[in-house]
Amino acid sequence: MNIYDMKQIHCYRCGKFIGEIEFDAEITMPLCGKCSNPMPENDDKISYIVTKYGKSSDTIPA
Repeated sequence: MNIYDMKQIHCYRCGKFIGEIEFDAEITMPLCGKCSNPMPENDDKISYIVTKYGKSSDTIPA
C-alpha cells in the first residue's frame, strides 16, 4: 500500500482535517471531536456542570 491508496477526511460542519482512510472506504457526514460532542465554554460551562449534578443554578452563590 502506498500513499496514493488513501484519501483525506474532513469534518463536514467545520472542514477540519480528521485523518486518512483507504480510498475505497465510504464515510457519510464525518465529524471532528469538537463538532461531534460540543461542550459549552466559559460562563455557559458552569450551568452545564450544575445541571449535570442535579442542582439548580439558584442555589449557587455568585
